Amino acid sequence: MYRVTCFGYFLDVSDVVLSGQFCHHVLLQECHVRDVDDTASTLWFYVGNEVLRFSTVEFCLVNGLTFGDSCESSSYITKHMDKRILRSYFRDGKVHVKIFANWFRNLGPDNNVSGDDMVKLALVFFLEMTLVGKNDRNAIMYWALQLMNDLDAFNSFTWGTFIYGRIFDSLCTYVVGPDDKYNKYLESPAKRKAKKYNVYGYGQLKQYPNGLCLDMRQG
Repeated sequence: MYRVTCFGYFLDVSDVVLSGQFCHHVLLQECHVRDVDDTASTLWFYVGNEVLRFSTVEFCLVNGLTFGDSCESSSYITKHMDKRILRSYFRDGKVHVKIFANWFRNLGPDNNVSGDDMVKLALVFFLEMTLVGKNDRNAIMYWALQLMNDLDAFNSFTWGTFIYGRIFDSLCTYVVGPDDKYNKYLESPAKRKAKKYNVYGYGQLKQYPNGLCLDMRQG
């Protein structure tokens, strides 16, 4: 049943090891293009004497997720939508990603979760842990649990547009200059360390802007 959902084809995707150095290198090549009539949520990279674009369109082309103009959850969720999953397994309250992930991974063969519910919970697990990939101290998306009760609505949601928006917001804040507080911290030579940042979101897709745009230009 999972295979026929909107995320089912990911079962056939080969494992890809995230390269932090590659991601950082690509982000350092980001540039700004003048006089381009484009959306604000577009990234440009200067690679090999070429200016390459990476936007929602390229993101959805490479991963197959649904592209659309609207990714507002409110347009998919109705006030009459069933909340049974949310109430049955999450007590209708906030649950952090780490708690949910540990609970899901430790489900044994004798659990009381039905087959249909297991598929729905697996969809949310994949969404939170892989596609969105946020800090495990954050709460899982309440509306996604609600939307999950209607698989037709879940499958038709514009996940590509939504996830790209999350990744774009993160990418725009990864490589930034140190703030005043950090500069003061570096005044002491004994405390002088390299600044680090965390990479959240669909890790495999963060490695694609460089190669994807080159492939499209050559094809």
